[in-house]
Amino acid sequence: MKRYVLPLAAALLSSSSLTAFAQGEKVPPVDFLTWPAAKYQHYYETSSYIAEGWRELGLEVNLNPEPFPNPMLGKWFSEHDFDVVMSVLSGAPYRMEPDFFTNAQFNSAHSAPGDWNVGEFADERVDELGKKQLAIYDADARRDVVLELQEVLYDLQPEAVIGSAISTTAINADNLEIPGYVPAPDGLRSIWNQLEMVSLTGQAVKMGQTIDQASFNPLAANIAEDFNNLSLIYDRLIELGPDGKPRNRLASNIIVVDETTIDVTLREGHTFSDGEPLTAEDVKFSFDYFKEWEAAYYKKYLERLDEVIIQDDGTIRFKLTEAYAPFILHTLGQVFIVPEHVWGSVIEDTGISKPQEFRNTNPVGSGPYSLNYWKEGQEIYFTRRADHFMKPKSDLLFVIFGSAEVVGAALKKGDIDVSLQPLVPTVVDEFEAQENLKIFRTYPNGYMSARYKASGEIFKHKALRQAATAAIPYEKIVDEVLGGDATRSASSIVPINAFWHNDSLPLPEYDIEKAKQILVDAGFTWDENGALHFPE
Repeated sequence: MKRYVLPLAAALLSSSSLTAFAQGEKVPPVDFLTWPAAKYQHYYETSSYIAEGWRELGLEVNLNPEPFPNPMLGKWFSEHDFDVVMSVLSGAPYRMEPDFFTNAQFNSAHSAPGDWNVGEFADERVDELGKKQLAIYDADARRDVVLELQEVLYDLQPEAVIGSAISTTAINADNLEIPGYVPAPDGLRSIWNQLEMVSLTGQAVKMGQTIDQASFNPLAANIAEDFNNLSLIYDRLIELGPDGKPRNRLASNIIVVDETTIDVTLREGHTFSDGEPLTAEDVKFSFDYFKEWEAAYYKKYLERLDEVIIQDDGTIRFKLTEAYAPFILHTLGQVFIVPEHVWGSVIEDTGISKPQEFRNTNPVGSGPYSLNYWKEGQEIYFTRRADHFMKPKSDLLFVIFGSAEVVGAALKKGDIDVSLQPLVPTVVDEFEAQENLKIFRTYPNGYMSARYKASGEIFKHKALRQAATAAIPYEKIVDEVLGGDATRSASSIVPINAFWHNDSLPLPEYDIEKAKQILVDAGFTWDENGALHFPE
């Protein structure tokens, strides 16, 4: 990987302007939580380039790569144990809902362990606008508020948005075809594409990735890979289509009676994998159960759910405490329907203290696949349910590898049929030249950013966040680390989500002199060694 040297014109301001007024405390070393280089080279290299830019501001930056998912996820989402984290939020259809990448990420009410505001950012205006847009069902009127919210966040800089990396994956076209492929934000990981995978060998479709399943317990899941696989086993009432619009799954009809009342008609004649019928009672049980036990991932989606009422055998009424525009997309489209006859007695049957502790290694679901076996750290085999209404085409075998490079090598050798792990940018040309490999480029709605700990000693200072954002070499990251396969964005709602994206915001640019001037204007100073000091 190429390195770079910042030009002399971007060196520290003259010594006379830096050393005379070092009055405040020295800014302590920045703890930069990042990804391990072996498995996530381009994420680690991005954080390394960012750190080099910040060192030109007189900051001492310590890169702290931690294994993913654990303990990195714990430090990131539960403990908030960092000054800044190399945040990579993956794209998914349900994340086209504009609340997810704005209000959900930065509302002060979402700062608890396990929630999305990992930087503990707090601002009254952000909270006000975030709450306001949630109550507006008219898309155009809501859009005006969402655009304003992006403007406010752009000024306050709770994070530095790097951009959205184009995800390049590949399949072995000798062994696999996907006749119904759709360009979804999650690409080959999309359930709509996995349902359409047809093995040409008569065996299971072999898919390579680097992350094993952390849990088959829907209440305990917390990473994208877990939810992807759980959606194979369990149904939701709706499933988000690749365009971000809801499609009926277990629901056959949804009626918004008024702004706090939604009626759902249930699909008839569907069963769980053990043959038991799926009923309205299972739907009510699932929503009540997830809410009662405060499943961390779902908590914000369920907080406005007041009551679930069974109207008749096939109709469920959802009563809300207040108007909530994302309810259909974010709540009905997130909660898995679990069988009451399994989960209703799981605490008594197993002696655990809460259902999140249940391993659920033999899951009973109503989804298009059943779990055949799970060899932890090695393989996960899903058997298709031929009678399921989503009509899966082939069994799926997920194979776990140690790094993206090893996944790619396995695909080239023919050991697997699909690389779910994005190809390292430097090898894409090589893969395109191999005739039996078919390349897929996905333009996700997720993004990379440097997320600041806004409640911490260092980045509680707005000026320091703004200066740090101006000291990032964005174009070098895109060109040298990501191989040019990225789209820039000034907002956490990226351009692919065009209706909600605020395209009036100028892209942040690397400008070290501007960054230093921001600090000077805010009263920051430097000592004789060039180290940055807080205002007095």
